[in-house]
Amino acid sequence: MQISIHTPPPVAEPRGAALAAGAATLLRRIGHSLAAFGRATWQTLEEIGRERAERELRSRGHATVALEVARVRAMADRYDHTDPQFAADLRAAASRHEAMHGIV
Repeated sequence: MQISIHTPPPVAEPRGAALAAGAATLLRRIGHSLAAFGRATWQTLEEIGRERAERELRSRGHATVALEVARVRAMADRYDHTDPQFAADLRAAASRHEAMHGIV
């Protein structure tokens, strides 16, 4: 009895596989770039909004205490995702500061 083993011929890489891999890499990079651009745009718009609100408070003659409280609350917003306990402490301090100065 004789057993013959025939190895299959090598399979060529499917056409377009390299192109698909390159496109996936490019799309991933574009996604990361768009996300970074979105974060930067959001931060810029937040800063512009804060500056506008501060100008409006000043023009209406509000005390600088209100501005300080607004800044502390804005800082708390920035720490919400990284350190929620610290953000809560900042908000509590802002509320105490308002109550102490009779703003609330």
